[in-house]
Amino acid sequence: MRKSIEELEAEVARLRRENAALRALVGKLQARIEILEKTRRTGPGSPPAAPVAKTPPPSATPKRPGPPEGHQGTSWSIPPAKPRVVTLPLRSCPECGGRITRYEATQDHVVVDLPEIQPVVTKYHHERGYCPRCRKTVRAAPAPDEPPRGHLGVRALAFIAECKTRFAIPFGKIAQVLRSFHLPVSRGALPACVERVAEWLEPRHEELCGIVRKSGLAHADETSWPVDGKNGWMWMFTTGPVTVYLAEPTRSSQVVIAVLGQDWGGILVTDFYGAYLAIACQHQFCWAHLLREAKEIAALGDPAAVRLSAQLAQTFQEAEIVSAAAPMLAPAVREQEIRRVDRMLSNVRKGASKNQDVERLKNRIALHQESLLTFLRHPEVEPTDNRGERKIRPVVIARKVSGGSRSWPGARAHAVLMSCLESLEHWKTTFLDLVRRSACAPHLRRALDSVVPT
Repeated sequence: MRKSIEELEAEVARLRRENAALRALVGKLQARIEILEKTRRTGPGSPPAAPVAKTPPPSATPKRPGPPEGHQGTSWSIPPAKPRVVTLPLRSCPECGGRITRYEATQDHVVVDLPEIQPVVTKYHHERGYCPRCRKTVRAAPAPDEPPRGHLGVRALAFIAECKTRFAIPFGKIAQVLRSFHLPVSRGALPACVERVAEWLEPRHEELCGIVRKSGLAHADETSWPVDGKNGWMWMFTTGPVTVYLAEPTRSSQVVIAVLGQDWGGILVTDFYGAYLAIACQHQFCWAHLLREAKEIAALGDPAAVRLSAQLAQTFQEAEIVSAAAPMLAPAVREQEIRRVDRMLSNVRKGASKNQDVERLKNRIALHQESLLTFLRHPEVEPTDNRGERKIRPVVIARKVSGGSRSWPGARAHAVLMSCLESLEHWKTTFLDLVRRSACAPHLRRALDSVVPT
C-alpha cells in the first residue's frame, strides 16, 4: 500500500513537471506566432496583399458623414477666460440697406486672440543704512522674484533659454522675437542670458547626475558637438524620467567613469563604443547597431556577408521570442532556451571568411556574446539602445541648426539646460517655475540669514 502511494506521488510530481513544461512551451509558441505574423505582415518579404473585395452597391440610405452614433466628438474649446463682449446692433440690412421689421435671437461669434505683449517693468527700491555691527553700509535683501543681477527678469530669461535650447532658434531670430514684444535686446547679449540661467540650474544638473549614478539601469550615447570650430562631444546618460547631458572636449572613457563611477554596479545599454567598457558592470550592447551593420555589409553581395546577416536576424528573432515568453516559462525552461539562443549566436561566428568586414563582426560577437544576451535574463532591459538614440536626437538636431557652440561655457550651458528640460517630469513642474525657484533660492537663504542672530 505504501509503495503504491509513493508511486502515485512520484507520478503526480512527474505529471506536474510535464504540465509546467507544456504550459511554458505553449506560451513560447504563442509568442513565436505573434512575432512571425508581425514580421510576415511588415517585413520586406511579406506576401502580396489579399485581393480586395468588390465594393458593395451603395445603399438607398447612405451613411451620414462623420463619426458613428455615440462617438464622443472632439472640437476646439474656448479658453476659460471672461470674454470681452461686443454687441453689434442691426439698424438696417447690411446687404441692401432696407429697414429691419422683425428681430430674431443674436448669433455669437467667439474669437480668441493673443494679447499685445508689453514689457512689465519693476523698479526695486532697496533701502540702505549703516550697520554698526558690520561697520559698513548695507541694503535690504532682494525680493523673492528679483534676479540677482542684470535688467532682464526671470520670465524673459527662461523664455530666451528655452527658445535657444529646446527649439534650437538662433540668437538673431530670438532677438527679432523679443523686439516684437517691445523688448529690445541685442543679439550679443543673449548668450550671456543663456549662461546665466544655466548657472542657476547647475545644482539641478548635479542632482540629476546623482540620480543617474544611483540607478540600476542606464542608457548612454554620445555625438559630436563642435565648439569654436573644433570638435567636441555631447554625452548623454538617461534612466527613467531623468536625462543628463555633458559637453566635454574628449570622447575618452574618463567621462563615463566621472558620471557613473568606477564601481557602478548597474546595467549599461549602449552601442559598441569601447569607452563604455571602462566600467566593470553588466552591459547590453545594441542589437539594432549590429543588425544594421550586418545588413549594410550584405548589401555588397558577398555570400558570406549575406549568410551572416541572415543568421544574425534569425538569432535575434529567436531571442525576442524567448524574451517575450520569459514570464510564462519555468526557470529551468527559460534557462534552457537562453542556452539555445547562445548556441545559435556561437554558430554565427563559426568558420573563416576572406571578407574583413565579416571577420570584424564575428570578432565583435565573440568578444561581446554574453553582453548581447543580457536582456534575456533581465526583463527590464531592452535589447537595443533606441531609448538612448531618441534622447540624443534633440542634440543632433540642435547641432545641425546651430553648428555647435562658440565657446565651452556656452556648450556646457546647453548641456545643463537640455538636462533640465528633458527631466522636467522628475520635478513635475514647468521650466519657468524651475528657473524661478533656482534663481530665487539664494536670495531667500540670504534673507533668512539676515534675521537669524549670530
